[in-house]
Amino acid sequence: MKTNISENSPKVNSVFQVVLMNVNIQLGALNIGYVLSYLTLSIDTLFDNLGITKEEKTSSLSLINGILPLGCVVGVIIGYFLKRKFTNKQCIHIADLIGLSSLLAVIANTNVVIVFRFFLGVANGISSLIMPVYVKSLCPEKYYYQISMILGYGVNTGLAIGQLMGIGYIKYHGVTSNWWRIVFLFPAIIFIIRSTVIYCCYNYDSPEQSIQRNDIEKAKYVIMKIYKEEYVECQLDRYRQIAQNEQLKTQNSFLHIFQKKNLIGLQVGVISMFVQIWCGSFAVFYYSAQIFEQLSGGDLVLKTIYTICIGLFSAVAQFTTIPMLPRLGQKYILIIGSILMGAINITIAILSNYQSDTILFLIFVFLVLLIMVFAATLSPVCWGIVPQLNDSDGTFFTMDLRWIFQAILIFSFPYIVQSVNISGAFYIFGGIDLFYTIYCGFFILDSRGKTGTQILEMYFQKYSKFLVLPQTETNP
Repeated sequence: MKTNISENSPKVNSVFQVVLMNVNIQLGALNIGYVLSYLTLSIDTLFDNLGITKEEKTSSLSLINGILPLGCVVGVIIGYFLKRKFTNKQCIHIADLIGLSSLLAVIANTNVVIVFRFFLGVANGISSLIMPVYVKSLCPEKYYYQISMILGYGVNTGLAIGQLMGIGYIKYHGVTSNWWRIVFLFPAIIFIIRSTVIYCCYNYDSPEQSIQRNDIEKAKYVIMKIYKEEYVECQLDRYRQIAQNEQLKTQNSFLHIFQKKNLIGLQVGVISMFVQIWCGSFAVFYYSAQIFEQLSGGDLVLKTIYTICIGLFSAVAQFTTIPMLPRLGQKYILIIGSILMGAINITIAILSNYQSDTILFLIFVFLVLLIMVFAATLSPVCWGIVPQLNDSDGTFFTMDLRWIFQAILIFSFPYIVQSVNISGAFYIFGGIDLFYTIYCGFFILDSRGKTGTQILEMYFQKYSKFLVLPQTETNP
């Protein structure tokens, strides 16, 4: 991979260990994706076990789907205040502990399922805030550009796993089935694995947080675990500077993120997350069961195959970003992704006005293409660009808005379809995608062959009145 990285960049003890450490931190991304899709094929069996009638199905589906992102909104807010009292590592453990309460969602009671899906949302909300901040702290700048996108890969992989779990409903469905309980247990397993690996293998607090607590030895220990010996002192100095900057930020009002010098990073983050949610893909993830019900004519096996195809193609497509990244950079990946998604959404909108078996199959093909393009472009890049251009307060604000955007979509989508039909909904998504294409052309900068620091320098040079360049690594 060709990047403009100096040969004198700080060397790490093991690239493999750096990757593994950061992958484990971002393991919670699997749950963020999983919860988007695991209800898709579970909903009929779940409703049978909860005794929900067909008349109550629409309102109950909206509530059970929507309560989770509302929990995420609350979770991000809780995570913001937790971060002021605890280290990033401790916040991850707290999120995982809250997430374990989702085990109780296997009780066949509507109110219990709703309450503990809310707690699962809280855990995911805390994770979505802390994971990018924790990775930004521990990951060497040389590798941050690629590793930060793992969060997006995790979300897509979680989506695929959630849809693959639907295979069990082919045999185990209906009121006598317990397969839905197994499906609901998966998030708790991820929380257990992440905290266990952190505790046993990568028990690292962020060095700047240890320095703020006057525990220099702990900070130095973590740095020695990551960097080669000759780079330890210079990295310790860098983390001292970061700790000092963080200390100064705590003395400022939260409103500093709206100052002119911070607005470009905040603007890019908020708009990117809004488009990531409203580009059309999340509506497909949440409501594919209803869409595929029509496509399959109610056949459970065929509906399952359609849903699994969405997950599998999404999981495969995401890895095409890896070779694209050094050649295209963030800007052109986002432009290509948004213009393709805009065209696909509009095509689906046009096709949905016609009724035939051939047209229905074409709609399915375009839905698969839509999800594949999303998985390869907007999903990983938008997750990575937010912490790259924002401090922890800006990341908090952006992530909270992300979950608000998602909650609004989930609650409003059935009513949008009722008002303007499914074709009108996809026209809206297509228009948003095309708007983002224009936005990227003007505001996102070409990052081909650049490290994270070099990307920030580019934004600093173009928007010097609007963006503060963060402290970067200093070579010995």
